[in-house]
Amino acid sequence: MAEQHSSAEPDEQIDLDGDNDIEDMMDDEDVGDEDGYRRVRDEYNERQHDEYHDEDHVYGSEGHDKVSSPDELDNASSPLKDEGISMAAISEEERQKRVELLSLPPHGSEVFVGGLQRDVTNEDLRDLCEPFGEIFEVRLVKDKDKKENKGFAFIVFTTRDAAQKAIEEIQDKEFKGKTLRCSLSQVKHRLFIGNVPKSLAEEELRRILEEAGPGVENIECFKDPQNPSRNRGFVFVEYYNNACADHARQRMSKSSFKIDGSSPTVSWADPKNSVDASAASQVKAVYVKNLPENVSSEKLKELFERHGEITKVVLPPAKSGQKRDFALFILPRDRVR
Repeated sequence: MAEQHSSAEPDEQIDLDGDNDIEDMMDDEDVGDEDGYRRVRDEYNERQHDEYHDEDHVYGSEGHDKVSSPDELDNASSPLKDEGISMAAISEEERQKRVELLSLPPHGSEVFVGGLQRDVTNEDLRDLCEPFGEIFEVRLVKDKDKKENKGFAFIVFTTRDAAQKAIEEIQDKEFKGKTLRCSLSQVKHRLFIGNVPKSLAEEELRRILEEAGPGVENIECFKDPQNPSRNRGFVFVEYYNNACADHARQRMSKSSFKIDGSSPTVSWADPKNSVDASAASQVKAVYVKNLPENVSSEKLKELFERHGEITKVVLPPAKSGQKRDFALFILPRDRVR
């Protein structure tokens, strides 16, 4: 696992207001042009962690991957031993869950295919994509009221290389009389974790994060420019796949979970480098704590706008049994005072 340290302002998009849960957004979508496909692909990807990676769902139920047994954790090649966490720190049920999550395909192995004829079947897509590598799962998106598909699908391969080969071969390919669109599916696998104690040592933070969930691949820490021995109170964590990230997100979002005594703020972050750098460089996020429990975003915006323009005020939902006492202010960078 790699670690990165920076004191620069992070140019990130953080999903604190829960935009991942988009209900019925594909019922009336017009995806006849390239922009329409891109919009539907991105919005559909955002809700995949709820539909395919919840705690009770076995991703890839078609049986293309074998899930290891708990006994394999005792082998030297165990993925949990590779992470270097204490076996005594997790329950048997959690150990089994971690093996299951790590046996799923890695981030970057899923592709979006658009421009499909409405009578295309799962078998047609398998025949189209199997030459590029082993397929883990085919998700042909169907209309709720009609028997035909909605013109697009998601193909999950077992490797990133197979997905890249599929993109190269399928993009602009003629298939059953239509020109296909194919791109990497941007399923989220990266978390923003705020309210981290600034004095917490990096090794201890890494231990806590790895015990919270499997598949930690990279932790991006930001140092306090005035005191390099302290962090800035937040980190970005990149996971092996969306399933690992979502498992860790759910565990760390519980009111009982603490980081050195503090309740963290845990949210989805966009994949690194997925945000337009020129646009991201024009905004800055300010985190404000100890707010009144019943304050509204409108009241906060009215109160703080005297200090400069505010693009957006985000009030995340409160954790179960706890009050919400913080907000995130999105400001144009050149107006911050």
